[in-house]
Amino acid sequence: MRYSRHSALVAALAFARPSIAAESAKPSPSPQADGQVTASASLADGFSASTSGSSQKDAPDGPEQFDPRGQQEESTLWGATGLVRTYAADSGAVGTFRLGLVGSYYTGSGFLCGDCAQPSTATLTTPAIVTHDSDSVSQVGTRLLISATPLPFLEGYGALRFQSTSNDHGNPKVIDTVGDTTLGVKAFMPRDAHRVLGFGGAVDTTLVSSPGGVAFDTANVGIRALGTADFTRAPEGQNPIPLRVHLNFGYVFDNSGKLADDIEQKWESTVKREQRISRIERFGHDINRVDHFITGLGVEGVWSWVRPFAEWTLDIPVNRQSHYCGNNISRNVGDDCLSRAGFAETPSRVTLGARLYPWGAADWLRGLGFLAAVDVGTGGTSSFIEETTPERPWAIHVGVSWAVDSSASLHEKVVEKVVEKALPPPPVRRIEGVVKQAGENGEPIANAVVRYENKSITGMVTNEEGKFQTGPLDPGEYRFSVTAEGFHDGECRATIAEDLAGKPGMDGAGAPAKDERKPAAPAAPAAPAAKDGPAPGAPPTEEPGAPKITTVSCELEPLPRTATINGTVRNADTTLFVEGATVTITDPLGRQLALKTDSEGSFRFGNVPAGKSKLGVEADGYLGAATELTLEPRKDVNTQLAIHERPKTPNVVITPTEIKLKKEVHFLHGSAEVLPDSMALLEEAADVLKTHADITGIEVQGHTDDTGTPEINQKLSTDRANAVRQILVENGVDASRLTAKGYGQDKPLVPNSSPKNKAKNRRVQLVIVK
Repeated sequence: MRYSRHSALVAALAFARPSIAAESAKPSPSPQADGQVTASASLADGFSASTSGSSQKDAPDGPEQFDPRGQQEESTLWGATGLVRTYAADSGAVGTFRLGLVGSYYTGSGFLCGDCAQPSTATLTTPAIVTHDSDSVSQVGTRLLISATPLPFLEGYGALRFQSTSNDHGNPKVIDTVGDTTLGVKAFMPRDAHRVLGFGGAVDTTLVSSPGGVAFDTANVGIRALGTADFTRAPEGQNPIPLRVHLNFGYVFDNSGKLADDIEQKWESTVKREQRISRIERFGHDINRVDHFITGLGVEGVWSWVRPFAEWTLDIPVNRQSHYCGNNISRNVGDDCLSRAGFAETPSRVTLGARLYPWGAADWLRGLGFLAAVDVGTGGTSSFIEETTPERPWAIHVGVSWAVDSSASLHEKVVEKVVEKALPPPPVRRIEGVVKQAGENGEPIANAVVRYENKSITGMVTNEEGKFQTGPLDPGEYRFSVTAEGFHDGECRATIAEDLAGKPGMDGAGAPAKDERKPAAPAAPAAPAAKDGPAPGAPPTEEPGAPKITTVSCELEPLPRTATINGTVRNADTTLFVEGATVTITDPLGRQLALKTDSEGSFRFGNVPAGKSKLGVEADGYLGAATELTLEPRKDVNTQLAIHERPKTPNVVITPTEIKLKKEVHFLHGSAEVLPDSMALLEEAADVLKTHADITGIEVQGHTDDTGTPEINQKLSTDRANAVRQILVENGVDASRLTAKGYGQDKPLVPNSSPKNKAKNRRVQLVIVK
């Protein structure tokens, strides 16, 4: 049975009372008494910073936070919260109870039978075939949905389904499904106000009764893995987006084929011959003879009064029950078997709709919602297989729901009481700073670590603009040590003045704060005033109700942007170290430096500018080799150079027309990547070209056999010619002497009539053109 059959009725679940947090009346944090403080703040320009300790009581943004929007989490067709068919990996607030009623409708002609058998007189146990014409079908269904969230990570759900299907070609013409019941439970990650991604799982069972029966005859079991990306719960400091995305994967153990077995056994005992139920009966009874993998993707917009959504769900049949599809005994003319079916026969559908909350602002109507949606079948609507029930071409769903949060009224009463008794908050003092490179126009430094030197308070990390902010602090002097990758360590200081307003001889601002800088590197000139705030060391602000801010600027001297290369030179054949080899480096500025390897084949270049550098190595009795390195500032690079012994018998010779390669250049199959066993041959070719500077024009030619298309061979030969040319250039051959050209399969040496001949035609040639 496809998973859209499942409906559920869940028993009453006890609610766990959530903790109540009166965030609107919470006083501001007081200055720390023990040097520890916890704070989180965002400045007007968009950056944020935080410190952790023990004094501040965080705002209620965790799993127990009251959220009126949770009463807009409505049920799917099976009772779990989500869209119409796609489950959400979350739920409403703890203590939320939901009740819903959804009606579905479809009507059409020629859906199940474009040219079908029309029975004249027959019963459930006596099929009869008379005429052939199109059918007329309609289906009306109702689902009673119920769910509850007793714990921050758990939801119980269910639904009770009633459905009536009529078809003028059916026998009987009306099939009623009464009281199919599903019970389920969903587990998920507890709610967090700033976590976007959530995951969970659900398991439910559907109890199915036979036609005309009152007891349950069989049961189906479904399991799902759930994921939800809720962009309305943006990380702290980021703007939320009114969008949620849900992804489901699961499997349904479908045993509804037992109902078909019961019907067919009655036919067999009556008419004494084997007979399969028709697709009309499969559709009316919602019967499958196989299991299904189920997938679903849903997207919804989230606004206070409307939630439009779209989802696509797919049920992939799986013949776990080894059902035998025998068309020779079936009256399902035109039905195919799962073993030959394609995507067109796989049940799937797109659902578009919206949930409306037009009276969400009224307290007594909070939680009342309306559903309007339409299914559009995308598979299994016109091509059918014997193992699954047909998918409706379309269907509409309308519904009404009510969600009650038992914790909401209690929460609001507690908030009101606390607000009445709240005292004016004490003043909040903070330090806001910027870390930047020393100099008049120093660039801000992101990800710098700012630590307290004289206080036991957790440090901070600067944002992309190089800014940081402390939590609430007591008056006094604060020293900060500052470290950042690529810079000398530094230090800066700031003083938060006592609040001396009203004392003789002092103005309302009190004494101004001090600001001193002490970078570890040579001292830098004083920083100018920040463009978006008061100058460093300015007195605290005195706007009514605003935090009192002291600013500070911390400057760091940059470290040199160089790197070190440590390397060894080895014999490519024996892997032994090569002593006395000459290694030459060409740095990004074009400067060259050469040195010789020691007894262990080692060499070292220091203070090399960042960027691309080229290394070349030469040694007596060896072919030259070269490589290119990309250096990052202040990072050591370890490399190993392998050089090949000069062959006793040359593999590269000069003829009047070409630089003859006695061996083949090997490439990765179907690729232009030169294999390592050919590097010695190309290094030898480069050595020959460097010693014969009179040969000023060489065409590096690439050739293939006739395997594959001419277009592919042409491109492959060109790529291989360019790859060989690049290796020759890297090994010291002047690039102006070399051109590369691919000839594809156009110039074979021998006919491509055998594998041996084809191998000869796959080649690289160095042809002398000047």
